[in-house]
Amino acid sequence: MRVQVMGRTSAGVPARWAVLTDDDTLHPEFNRYLAYLENVGRSPNTVRAAAYDLRAYGEFLADVRLSLDDATNEVLAKFARWYTAPAENVTAVVDAEAVRERSTTNRALASIASFYSFLGSLAPGASGLKGYQQLSRTATTTKRPRLTVVDNVGRADRHRSKKVLGPRLRRRTKRTKVLSLEQVRQILGSCRDHRDRLFIMMAFTTGMRMGQILGLKHEDIDTISRTITVEAREANPNGARSKRHGVGQIPITHQLARLYTEYMHDQYGYIDSPWVFLDFRTLNPTTLRGGHAIVERLRRNSGLDAWSLHTLRHTFVTMSQKAGVRMEAISRLVLHANFATTVDMYSHLDVDDLRKALVDVGAWEGDI
Repeated sequence: MRVQVMGRTSAGVPARWAVLTDDDTLHPEFNRYLAYLENVGRSPNTVRAAAYDLRAYGEFLADVRLSLDDATNEVLAKFARWYTAPAENVTAVVDAEAVRERSTTNRALASIASFYSFLGSLAPGASGLKGYQQLSRTATTTKRPRLTVVDNVGRADRHRSKKVLGPRLRRRTKRTKVLSLEQVRQILGSCRDHRDRLFIMMAFTTGMRMGQILGLKHEDIDTISRTITVEAREANPNGARSKRHGVGQIPITHQLARLYTEYMHDQYGYIDSPWVFLDFRTLNPTTLRGGHAIVERLRRNSGLDAWSLHTLRHTFVTMSQKAGVRMEAISRLVLHANFATTVDMYSHLDVDDLRKALVDVGAWEGDI
């Protein structure tokens, strides 16, 4: 069983995927679900990850000689152990991922649960419907904590209890990696041109994701009002897009606005393209692969190898939090669809934060 690219953008970037069986035919249930995800507007990266998760699940079912209708909590728990193990017959979405972490396995379990929920909406007798019914009988109910009456105004459906199919692994609390200002300066010093510096500074001073940055058009950047409009476009030729649906607007610094102007004047020149970040050899918009290549080159040149563009996002959020920016504002700045996501990810305190908290309330003296 394998995942096959079925469609590409005009720049040749994969945009559609399918799961093929061992005899190279389309897996009917898996691909019906992938088509559903595309039809409801899920991002290409989400569809791609779901394709690999379902492919792994199909391989597991073949190994243990079970069908889609045999799904139970026990079966999915066995899949979780099988998927976490570094088996040669399980393809990773990220090539460097040899042993899967719990978060990756939970993502796969969530993909499979969503797949079975989809099967549950099909007509009686559909393959996998029995599996959905068995999982549904033992589904757990989750509730969002710390809610008020105001939380349920407008979009009440976001805060209602929901059923979760299948098991999940217990999450391990992992310290979010951040960079120091000196390390960021070291990375900027290794940039070879204006494009590199603009790329890094956008991530560091706004917290934008790589897909959001590479999906920018010139019309999205307003240097007068110093704002960037982030829009989840469906057909970007480079395959980059915002993870969040809809349109969001974030502020930018004088420095970033000036850097963009210098980039346009000194490097971009008279190139006729709507896209901010280009591969200057082909004049096509920079792809996600190209963005990762820039980061990899800067790792080598800077001598700092344990960071990614997402590390700069974490650094932006952590520094903003330490500077006293309210968590609600941070959530808006990084365009999280749900405030609870920001709290769960960034409400950590390191040892220096704990020491400062004790000193501030008078429990410790300042020189301890």
